Amino acid sequence: MKVEVIMSAYNNPRDLKLALDSYVRQTYKNFSICIADDGSESTIEALIKTYATLNIRHVWQEDKGFRKAKILNKAIKTSTAEYIIFTDADCIASSMFIHDHMDQASSSHVVIGVRVYIKKKLSTKLRENRLDPIKLDSGVWLVVQSILGRLTKPEQALRYPDWSLPYLHKIKSSMVEFGSNIAIPMENLIQINGFDEDFQGWGYEDSDLLRRLYLTGLTPKGEFGRCVQYHLQHKVNAENDNALDMFMSKTKEKNIQCKHGINTLE
Repeated sequence: MKVEVIMSAYNNPRDLKLALDSYVRQTYKNFSICIADDGSESTIEALIKTYATLNIRHVWQEDKGFRKAKILNKAIKTSTAEYIIFTDADCIASSMFIHDHMDQASSSHVVIGVRVYIKKKLSTKLRENRLDPIKLDSGVWLVVQSILGRLTKPEQALRYPDWSLPYLHKIKSSMVEFGSNIAIPMENLIQINGFDEDFQGWGYEDSDLLRRLYLTGLTPKGEFGRCVQYHLQHKVNAENDNALDMFMSKTKEKNIQCKHGINTLE
């Protein structure tokens, strides 16, 4: 099955480099990457060209404000993959990230990955090349750093043995769904017309996508210690009350297809 990682990006080449480096280290090699670029300057394109060992394409749109839903739809529409993993340029993937997503891939589920939050001190060290990202794959190191207050939720990243996973389902409800770590069959994305481009400005385009996917009958699936990503700390975007109000309104409509999505792209 052909798989593509669609990674949303906007400027910030330093974080994107850390993210792309993590895909060089993947144990599963048969994948492509699409950088869904919401109007970055030329530094991003120049960086992408340095990764000759990765199969990367770059989809770009003019910077007219936060239009993540639109650029993700452009990436989906131009993809030839059968299976899509969504992530962001401020997230470092564990070395078995794609392996785990492919291991859990299903035509009846949305695969939900887990996230460890790297706090400011470690994020700075990673950005300044004073910390080897390979350390993130060490469970012992993660626990020690958590005790020192340098990251959160390391328990979600520990690679538990396969036999223990059924027992961990009892606490799986504590996992949070993020648009930056979900995997979905392409046919289901087309079925719901992709992301709703009514969402402009930060927030809720991913929540709305999941809402409509679940209305088709798909269900969430995920395991602790699998499909792990590490989120670099950065300035938090301001809350978008308009997006929240729109999401709540659309939830009441119970629509599966959005009106302004993949099929309305030029």
